[in-house]
Amino acid sequence: METIVDEPQWLRTASWLGCPLAGAAIGWFLQSIADWVVSLSWVPFKGPFQLVSDIPHPWGVVAGIGAGLVLGLLFAAVWAHERLVVKVTPTRITLTTKGRSRAYEAKLEAVFLDGKELVLLAADGRELVREKADVDRQAVAKAFREYGYPWQDEPPAVK
Repeated sequence: METIVDEPQWLRTASWLGCPLAGAAIGWFLQSIADWVVSLSWVPFKGPFQLVSDIPHPWGVVAGIGAGLVLGLLFAAVWAHERLVVKVTPTRITLTTKGRSRAYEAKLEAVFLDGKELVLLAADGRELVREKADVDRQAVAKAFREYGYPWQDEPPAVK
């Protein structure tokens, strides 16, 4: 018996589709943007923009779309790699992020979200973990309460 709290499937799918498409769309206009920037007299460091502007058509547009697509895929991969997945069971909490999992079986004094960070406090008041978590507040609270963990809606007062 376990509960897994993760980003919704639609968001994970949208990130893998949307980021590359957004990058390709920006890449589509990259040469036009470079042409415009080169035409401005007050812009310093026109060299990189001039390079992009000088690429012959249609290769500049094709290169821009390709570069945007690749950068969008890289952004989606970083997003997926940084995502926190919380697995809660009656005896263990497992946090997976950045390609590694850590399990916690200690007696806890409190579990809460401090802003966008998930915090686990040990029974002796030590902070076991503080992990950036873009998770649904209600879903994570429900998961911890379901298994009897001491979930708190607000960070506890400092002792």
